[in-house]
Amino acid sequence: MHVAIIGGASTIGSTVAYTLAGLAPTVDVSLVDIDEGAAWAHATDVSHAGYHFANAPGASERYDPDSVGTIDSATPEELPALDPDLLIFNAAAPQPEDATDRGAREAELERNREIVEDVAGNLTALDPTPLLVVTNPIDRLVYHFYSLLEWPRRCFLGYSLSETARVADALADGLGVHRNDVYCPIMGEHGENVVPVFSRARVDGEPVEISADERADVREFVRDVPFEIAKKRGVDETSRWVTSAGVTRVVRTMLAADEQATLDSDGTGPFCLSTPLAGEYGFENVALSVPVDIDAGGVAAIHEWELTDEETEQLTDAYDAVSADIA
Repeated sequence: MHVAIIGGASTIGSTVAYTLAGLAPTVDVSLVDIDEGAAWAHATDVSHAGYHFANAPGASERYDPDSVGTIDSATPEELPALDPDLLIFNAAAPQPEDATDRGAREAELERNREIVEDVAGNLTALDPTPLLVVTNPIDRLVYHFYSLLEWPRRCFLGYSLSETARVADALADGLGVHRNDVYCPIMGEHGENVVPVFSRARVDGEPVEISADERADVREFVRDVPFEIAKKRGVDETSRWVTSAGVTRVVRTMLAADEQATLDSDGTGPFCLSTPLAGEYGFENVALSVPVDIDAGGVAAIHEWELTDEETEQLTDAYDAVSADIA
């Protein structure tokens, strides 16, 4: 698989490349950026890091010297020649230093919409290619790409897995378990109108009861914590570690498409990504996070779960917020 990261010299883009080099070493990565020097520098540094990944104890189980991928850099104009299997869009306008409150994502729409339009112009020469959007506001930009490119809607995905890790962390604290044993998918908007699907929450595969107060507290934590991180560390750093790990999880799932997760007896299930909707959950002309199966071509299937009244109301609020901006 060849992954082209648009905005590859950014904090998130370079961290995604580093994480892929360690956890998905067969993947070829191109860091695509208007800053040619910075993209080359990150690509070279990550390539050198790959030497240590490959020679660490136990690495032989994961690293075949004949199939290790490359880490290179490119300019946006060179995108058509790269012929990537997956595009990761992470280009963004610089954020102001005070962008540390919960309205910051929505404020990015005007700044980043023109970048989407410029990049879409470079992508028209490509055959339809899965496109994973990481730039905020994710749902709105997913739909903007969809409206600009005449590609099948299955090609369009928006990253929203950081919230899945955060809700697992918050639930684990309250339940006295380890967060890695918690499964609770997240639907709706990547932002204020996030919808933790508590009715699908599992610990070690078993359903758990979560009170109304606990549900409210967990949802507030998920909405607040990325901005608390930004306040402490600065907006330029953003949530780079959880995002890069989540993006790498998406890539590895696409690589292992024959091992798609479905909700079964061990409590695991499909994760949620933002994608354009055409009637699912009663919504259309919008992109929202919904449970999906993905394969090498993008979204292979959308699951329509039965939701509680509370979850349905929250999902409708997410639709209203995102569709209003799209309109």
